[in-house]
Amino acid sequence: MYKINGGINIKKDHFSTGITEDQVLLVGEKNENIEELKELTLTAGGNIKGYIKYRKDNVNPAHYVGTGKLNQIKNFVLNQNINLIIFDCELTPAQLRNLEEELEIRVIDRTQLILDIFSLHAKTKESKLQVEKAQLEYMLSRLTGKGEEMSRLAGGIGTRGPGESKLETDRRRINKRIHRLKNELEEIKKTRDVQRQDRKDPIIALAGYTNAGKSTLLNQLTEADKLVADQLFATLDSTMRNFELPGGKSAIISDTVGFIRDLPHGLIASFRATLEEINQADIIIHLVDGSSDDIDKKMNTVKNVLADITEEEKEEILVFNKIDLLNAEKEQFLRSCYPDAIFISAKTGKNINDLLEKIQEIVYRDFKTIAGVIGYEDANLIEKLHNNGEVEKEEYIQEGIYIKAYAPKSLAEKINKKIKKPS
Repeated sequence: MYKINGGINIKKDHFSTGITEDQVLLVGEKNENIEELKELTLTAGGNIKGYIKYRKDNVNPAHYVGTGKLNQIKNFVLNQNINLIIFDCELTPAQLRNLEEELEIRVIDRTQLILDIFSLHAKTKESKLQVEKAQLEYMLSRLTGKGEEMSRLAGGIGTRGPGESKLETDRRRINKRIHRLKNELEEIKKTRDVQRQDRKDPIIALAGYTNAGKSTLLNQLTEADKLVADQLFATLDSTMRNFELPGGKSAIISDTVGFIRDLPHGLIASFRATLEEINQADIIIHLVDGSSDDIDKKMNTVKNVLADITEEEKEEILVFNKIDLLNAEKEQFLRSCYPDAIFISAKTGKNINDLLEKIQEIVYRDFKTIAGVIGYEDANLIEKLHNNGEVEKEEYIQEGIYIKAYAPKSLAEKINKKIKKPS
């Protein structure tokens, strides 16, 4: 068995064990990130016993925190029966090892915590492969040796992950497993690309900070039954559903994994195939939790991730969700700051029609009118029109097919050239 710095247990039965009962001490900066770290820990199933703050401008290379703070942590651990410490940062392998040796307790960092939550919530084959790949890549850099029993690390937050059978006895075999995972994910990507080619309806992608209400909105628009939970990263898998716009045109909405500040780079890389749905989208809905206290920072996090993964500029609709939780003063303030945004409650359905009308407006913005008779020799264009446009009237007459419709500009121009002139 390998020793993984930071205390990740590699027992097979801990791939996804659900709720744990770790007694947790949190260590982080003196800022608003405290609440998010608490939410992450609760999502992973930890019982928070306390929080110790440190100054980020005074980082110790050996233990991340100074001697005085280290002693404070040690005393708290002894007095409160703590069995896990979570740091709100990414620790180096040496810092993790030094902290565990000094404190004689399991220590994990923010990256391990997020990886653990992803492992807990991965349901489909693709998301499980993606999470395992990210975990193995993270573990590989922290592999220090073999043959040492890690019995004190049995179970708990930060231990869910690849089983013992998947962590072989040397780096070469771990790299071989990562290579196989990459190949499997590439095959899934190829299948996804083929499926994309058959899509004719406009695609609207949901993007937003984790727990902004994306799954709730998807359910509201499509009457789907996607999991909705008030916790971070409740859903990881890309979901695509059809829904209807007010004018009757069908569209596709795609849900994506939620974003979070300092999302581990390995996870962004592993989930890139899933996030590619955003690149295929015609419109991006940037969904924001209007009841959040740090809206601007979360919005900037999402914008930065989108800038990193999108290949071209997209139409974007800014939507503030959870207005049922806002008082009139805060809602008015947000409306004054973001006059072009749409304000909804995905939970109650309030103002959903406003969002649908906005989507329809954008979808039809570049549509052109087609009206006239198309000869039977060009009847194949009618099928393209049905697949890509909106047919209002279709009538078969002696001269050909009378059509009145709306279609994307390029298709409309092509069809209009085929329209028969009155004799």
